[in-house]
Amino acid sequence: MGYHPRKSTTALSLIRPKLLIETARIGARLYHRERDLPGAIPGLSAKSLAKILTQLSEAERNCEALRRERSPAYRPGKHVQVLSALFAEADLGFNHGSVQLAGQTKASGSDALRLAM
Repeated sequence: MGYHPRKSTTALSLIRPKLLIETARIGARLYHRERDLPGAIPGLSAKSLAKILTQLSEAERNCEALRRERSPAYRPGKHVQVLSALFAEADLGFNHGSVQLAGQTKASGSDALRLAM
């Protein structure tokens, strides 16, 4: 199985299986916040972009831990859904100005994502 680092303008760099990254990239291109974010993490859409990125990052790390443990609780579809939302929201933050993190000065979306992870 090939592993692929995911790199984009957001400086989001994850080492994950290539198929997982490529599938999430496709999902990110088709992503619509109102429709897809509640499926990734219910109730998250009313939060700030920084909080969304932080919670999506935590959810992705949990999915990755389950995948690596080969847990029967691991759901590849959910992992793709969370990664797609993470990629799309990170690109949204990068392409649409800056976000304010608690206790931080304003930063670009990529800086906010880096701090959130």
